[in-house]
Amino acid sequence: MTPKDLWQWALIVVLLLSVLAFRMLPRYEYQAVQQGNAVSVVVYDRWTGRLQRAIYADNGNLNVMGVYTPF
Repeated sequence: MTPKDLWQWALIVVLLLSVLAFRMLPRYEYQAVQQGNAVSVVVYDRWTGRLQRAIYADNGNLNVMGVYTPF
């Protein structure tokens, strides 16, 4: 096994571990909340700690709130 082969195997292992970590640790969590006839979707970014909310009104309008960073 040459040093080039060793680096190739190391790169393959790192790529596989990163794919597994990405599957096990999702970045976004979301939850839909019913408010009368409107539906509100709250999205939480677990990696940065930011929140965003979008409200789908019963008349079809979309109101997207700004991104909120708590700290």
